[in-house]
Amino acid sequence: MFKIALQDGHLGRVSGSTGTLGEQELTRRIRTRLSELLIAKGFQLFLFDADPPQDQLNQDFDLFLALHGDMDYPDDNGSGFADYADPASDTATYESQRICKVINDVYFPETQINYVSHSNPNTRFYYMWAKLSAKTPCVLIEMGQVQDPHDKVLLANTDLIAGALSKAICKAFGVVEPTTTTSTVLTSTSSSSSTTTAPPDASSEVTVLKEKLSRVHDIIWGKGWPWAKINAEKVLIPK
Repeated sequence: MFKIALQDGHLGRVSGSTGTLGEQELTRRIRTRLSELLIAKGFQLFLFDADPPQDQLNQDFDLFLALHGDMDYPDDNGSGFADYADPASDTATYESQRICKVINDVYFPETQINYVSHSNPNTRFYYMWAKLSAKTPCVLIEMGQVQDPHDKVLLANTDLIAGALSKAICKAFGVVEPTTTTSTVLTSTSSSSSTTTAPPDASSEVTVLKEKLSRVHDIIWGKGWPWAKINAEKVLIPK
């Protein structure tokens, strides 16, 4: 099981480096949705704010991805880029560079946000890189310009942004994404050992939905399921 650490770049800070206007809201929203998508794909997720305790970082991750939104550069059409730790300070640099390239190759075409590298000391020597284990690949992504008129519309689409990042990470680690209908995803999410294809006829789909609703009803009325299960089951109900 691949261990993925997602950092919400400035979350938790109220002074100093708090990020550009709207960045904390963006990264929190994307991190939440991206973690759900990756968990559904079988990844093990670790979520960190801007200043995580060191004892939580004393392990090898298969990827530490710092999520950021960039400032607005005037008179352009928006842009973003993923960057890796400076090779001189990263013993996992080959893996960091490999994953970074995959993210750049997948994420920006998927989202239609322009790829323009603004690599700089703040990304290459990002403060978190020195806190991670020697074997942990390090990547930081500026997902787009938070206040740019073009990027702002795209970044507001949580499923688009998180889905593109999920696709990139899956590709980097050779995890095949299923090409299934919504009902197929519902079935496989509710049982990690089952990947049943959705019934083709409408009556069967209604039956499946009724079963899901019944399960949620049982949970709500105190059948002893953990609260975390309630949230999982709510996701299972198609809108």
